[in-house]
Amino acid sequence: MQKIERATIADIPFIAKVIIEAEKSGTENLGLATLFSLTHEEVYTYLCRILAEEIDGCEFSLSSFLIAKDDEYPMAALGAWIEGAYDDMDSSTLKSNLIGYTFPKESLVRMRENQEVIKELLFKREKGSLQFEYSYVDPKYRGQGLITKLDIAHIENVKQISPDTRNAYLQVFSNNPTIIKTHTKAGFSIAEEKKSTHSRILDFLPGDTKLLMKATL
Repeated sequence: MQKIERATIADIPFIAKVIIEAEKSGTENLGLATLFSLTHEEVYTYLCRILAEEIDGCEFSLSSFLIAKDDEYPMAALGAWIEGAYDDMDSSTLKSNLIGYTFPKESLVRMRENQEVIKELLFKREKGSLQFEYSYVDPKYRGQGLITKLDIAHIENVKQISPDTRNAYLQVFSNNPTIIKTHTKAGFSIAEEKKSTHSRILDFLPGDTKLLMKATL
């Protein structure tokens, strides 16, 4: 029996995989590994630790994720949260604090050294908006529209708990047409594009162009 529910501690291994696969965006280039000079396995371990902290309000928050299951088997997951709703802190600060608390110091140094490479692709998040980040479907369950269903489930949830929320946003790399089409089915359209001119961007990230997609709730 298929169902959609909020992720729990028992789902951490799958959610860590979701974050990694979404970050790779259909490539083998994992920004969380290249930017912090970590292996993929190390990133997975640190993400599991971060998710276990259960801090709300950012893309590394376990509570941000809805997960679709076939009985108890995880099929797909998608994260979303209301920006600035938790302790009035923006998600970038929360994310930075979690990384700073969990990742080794030498990795933080490497990230500061590499930050210049990615800065052209950063979008400012709108306070009070619904922010989507990180989606993934197990290959065995693709073609069932699960991400669109999770999009809609998140939107319906936020309409109940925060009826004043008017906008939803998500960020995707332009070289991932499948996920762009998937979110379009849930009412998202491209609102803005940012392209990096840094010569080394593809050494660190899976693409050099990011799209901001928007839906009106």
